[in-house]
Amino acid sequence: MTKATTRRASLRVELIAMLAIVLVMAVASLSFTAEWLGQRRHDQQEVERLQTHARGLAVLASRSFRGGDFQPEALDELLHDSAAQLGVSYEVHRVRGDGELEVLASVGVHAGFEALPTPATELGSRVDDELLDRYQLLLIDEPIPTRDSQRVNLRMIAEHSPWASRHDWRETLIVAGGVGLLLLVLGGLLLELQVLRPMRALELAVARVAKGELDVEAPTDGPAELAELALAFNNMITALREHQSTLASQGERLQRSERLAAIGRLAAGVAHEVGNPLAAIVGYTELLLDEPALADDDRDLLERVQAQTQRIQAIVGQLLDYSKPAKKQTVAFSAVARAQEVVSLLRADPRCGGVALEVAGDPELEALADPGLVEQILINLVLNGARAAAEGEADEPRVRIRVRELGTELAIDVRDNGKGVPDDVRPRLFEPFFTTRGPGQGTGLGLAVSQGLAESMDGSLEHLDSADPGAVFRLRVPAQGPTR
Repeated sequence: MTKATTRRASLRVELIAMLAIVLVMAVASLSFTAEWLGQRRHDQQEVERLQTHARGLAVLASRSFRGGDFQPEALDELLHDSAAQLGVSYEVHRVRGDGELEVLASVGVHAGFEALPTPATELGSRVDDELLDRYQLLLIDEPIPTRDSQRVNLRMIAEHSPWASRHDWRETLIVAGGVGLLLLVLGGLLLELQVLRPMRALELAVARVAKGELDVEAPTDGPAELAELALAFNNMITALREHQSTLASQGERLQRSERLAAIGRLAAGVAHEVGNPLAAIVGYTELLLDEPALADDDRDLLERVQAQTQRIQAIVGQLLDYSKPAKKQTVAFSAVARAQEVVSLLRADPRCGGVALEVAGDPELEALADPGLVEQILINLVLNGARAAAEGEADEPRVRIRVRELGTELAIDVRDNGKGVPDDVRPRLFEPFFTTRGPGQGTGLGLAVSQGLAESMDGSLEHLDSADPGAVFRLRVPAQGPTR
């Protein structure tokens, strides 16, 4: 039974559509808002301009009222000139003693219009826009200052000039649409670069992980949210790699344990079946060597038999050391002091002849491990390093032990200046019975035994890559904290 799949719209299409709607609405709203604000500002400036002109005209008209005399010719001439200049109409009213209004002058097409409201008898500067919506007329009243007690009012009747026509609004829509389209294109590019492309990169990284590739790192470009998502993805991949490495390490330890168990069974059988006859052969050989009348040729042959028999016993002993669990005693001790004891012991060993042995590090650094097992590991590493340095091309063969602190562990590096470890040999360095020496020169158990001893102390033994000539082996053991 198959599950029906739902066809979903592309995120790119949905985001671009939403962006188009938002941008068009925003541009149109801003355009019309700007148009409305411009019209409002225009009306305000128009009123201020007309009111200023009316106020100035009222001051000029005051010359027509001198000492109670009224000069209509001068007033009409002044009003006609202003009306012709501005395209407006004027009315001049005087408040009589009984409170009634008297029309002194009337100039322009809108003067005397029946819809005009009656001026107020209380003089003052006023702007009346009641007729603006219906007749597009704006009324501005200004008092004419006189030197006597006359109350005279100047009314300007101005036809309001519109800020925009229908054609202007249509052009505004066209401009708004063009700007919106341009912003849509720019927004689409920005959306592609900042959102969709990082998401596509993250999608490709997820697809590679689904195929089993863990050496993937998603780019942390784009907005903060996508960068955080990519960073979380990278952290997850890092955790997966570490988990896979841990599983691989545990698998290697499991395989080593299985080999250990097999070698243990083999060693136990060898020790039982071969050990006793070997002991008898060694004993009989020693008895024969004690004979004083033994010929020199026979003595030489018996000594060779004794040497080879002892070699077989040493191999059986190494097999037992590799198979049986190490008995450890965890104490705090100075790693530098222990390394110096190993160097002092091996300086007299013929296998280290001609090789300079050095120790470096802080004597106060203390390891929390078994000093006997650490000493056994260092002896194996120094002997291997001395042999490699002696076979190398350096003028002064050298093996150097360096102790330093790495977090909660002590790192004990054993470095020689020999030819180093070939690349094809490195993966098999710690395999049991693997050796690069000739027949009879080694069993290939030294590094395998040392690695097992290091792991029994909750430590590790590894080969490090180095740009300098020679090989570097690092023993890690827990440190005694605080070390100072």
